Amino acid sequence: MDTNSCETMGNLMFVSRDPICAEVPLVDLSEATKPPGNHFIRNHYKVPVIERDEWSLSVTGSVDNSLEISYDYLVEMPSIEVTALMECAGNSRSIVHPRVPGVQWGHGAIGTACWKGVPVYKVLEKAKLRQSASEVVFSGYDGDKVSISQDTSRYAISVPLAKLLDPTTILAYSMNGNVIPKNHGYPVRLIVPGWYGMTSVKWVTGMKVIDSPNSGVYEREYSLYLGFNGNSVNVAQRVTELKVKSLISNPASGSVIGLTRQEVNGLSWSGAGCVTKVEVSFDNNRTWHQAEVEEPSFPYSAQRWKFEWEPPEVGHYLIRSRATDSNGNIQPFVADWNYRGLQVNSVHCVPVVVMDN
Repeated sequence: MDTNSCETMGNLMFVSRDPICAEVPLVDLSEATKPPGNHFIRNHYKVPVIERDEWSLSVTGSVDNSLEISYDYLVEMPSIEVTALMECAGNSRSIVHPRVPGVQWGHGAIGTACWKGVPVYKVLEKAKLRQSASEVVFSGYDGDKVSISQDTSRYAISVPLAKLLDPTTILAYSMNGNVIPKNHGYPVRLIVPGWYGMTSVKWVTGMKVIDSPNSGVYEREYSLYLGFNGNSVNVAQRVTELKVKSLISNPASGSVIGLTRQEVNGLSWSGAGCVTKVEVSFDNNRTWHQAEVEEPSFPYSAQRWKFEWEPPEVGHYLIRSRATDSNGNIQPFVADWNYRGLQVNSVHCVPVVVMDN
């Protein structure tokens, strides 16, 4: 029997309860790993009921050696630990204008955790890929029905082979030193560091190797259809790598602070390299000041930043932050509009009031 039937939601704020979607308050953001109750949850369906001894992973398709892997077999394979920030592709959607459909996330659909599991390439080696192999479609137990024994349309999305050969892409069975909680994909989920969270398939049960790019429901749903003046155009681009981004966690939006030295701080990250610079502005973008940025603790982990600010006078201020990564990507003032509200990495803006002590 699954002993993980009860789990805390911590300080998460619910955006949806059916299915469960919950985000982290910005004040709770930290680069350090947090318990599951401080990691965002994005479910597409109800949480499936899975007994660990019933779970198995099938590997089929363009392989010479089809596999059926049990949980006990998986955990005996060579494993690694990967600490990475994960962000929902729809994070910050609520600030998009014109408004777009979908879960109306604030800025807290993110989380950092230490995952332990088996590199996907180790499983693919056992399956003996054919030369024509191009992508792998990962499918989960979650769907319109929520029991293993019932047939259903499952959540499934493909990942290119090149990303799966990265040794940090793993089939995880542990989160922060414990079994993975139900809402995070117990007993096994895929972890694709540096990419948006929709590719890190929860409750993973199938790997189908294919010879050409997949065009299923979720590949289409998680694509950018760019628009101009609110009109979408018929050009699709798959959402994959995390865009460079920074967020302000302190002071909180709407705070009243004193006319004294203040530490402004937050998080930054990028899937295309480490963040090399974070800048902050307090005067409607007329001047930008370079913050102190920590070195990344691990590849694909977030980086803390901070800046000591002395407000010049009482009044209302808008604090903004923007990040630059090692490939020269700069967080835009306003991200390109797209009709799904995906990959929103606009400059973060926090209003505060400064009052005399």
